[in-house]
Amino acid sequence: MPTSAVLLVLVSSVLHAGWNARLHRTADPEVVIALAYLAVGVVLLPAAVIDPPTEVVMAVLASAMAQGAYLTLLGTGYREGSLGVVYPIARGTAPLLVGLGGWLLLDERPSVATAVGLVVLLVGLVVLAGLGSRLRERGAVVLAVGTGLCTVSYSLIDASAVDLTGALGYLAVVMVLSSTTVLLVRRPGWARLRPVLGVSAVVGAGQGGAYALILLAFQQAQAGQVAGLRQVSVVLGVLIAREALGPRALWGAVLVAAGAVLVVW
Repeated sequence: MPTSAVLLVLVSSVLHAGWNARLHRTADPEVVIALAYLAVGVVLLPAAVIDPPTEVVMAVLASAMAQGAYLTLLGTGYREGSLGVVYPIARGTAPLLVGLGGWLLLDERPSVATAVGLVVLLVGLVVLAGLGSRLRERGAVVLAVGTGLCTVSYSLIDASAVDLTGALGYLAVVMVLSSTTVLLVRRPGWARLRPVLGVSAVVGAGQGGAYALILLAFQQAQAGQVAGLRQVSVVLGVLIAREALGPRALWGAVLVAAGAVLVVW
């Protein structure tokens, strides 16, 4: 893997962990993440005007629904639980489901590394779920698992859709639709929106920057290598949060990251 790609992924991982940590510290994470998504989508809208995703309208709607659920579950999870519990579980559930799905549903025989990774990943998730239970954050654990499920859902939809249309235009419409739907459902008034506009812009910049760097890394290295290395963000998120959760949170995050790397590499 080229050194430049490694650096791109590592910087992206820092940004990803950073915007999640900043989102978790806000008093209104559900609204902040929706506004952040909307801001990124609006910035990308010119791409949708130039190349509208008219060929994949159903995929746009399906992905917008899945991403809207993702925004709601993650924001609520951050309001109800610790970052050291919710973030690693939300990140780790997706590769676990992908690995198990390929094995059990598609009859893809896993390699030794993948099988070991699934076990390590599952152990890490169980450790963190147990920590969440001890902290009386069972609801947040469930929300984190649901977030991971949504991630798998919209990722599969998007992977198929971008083969048929422009990626940036497609992403712009999906982000605007999903975030607008969440805001219309929650109906926050101006008094609730005004205090979080600044932090929403910061979170949105972190989201967009992290994703842009990953796209650049994909151009320089294999997708599996990039996806594997970016799992370091799970550990970084726990370290950045600096929550007094004890060593169990860090070890759980390390197991999740290591298992995810083995599964997706």
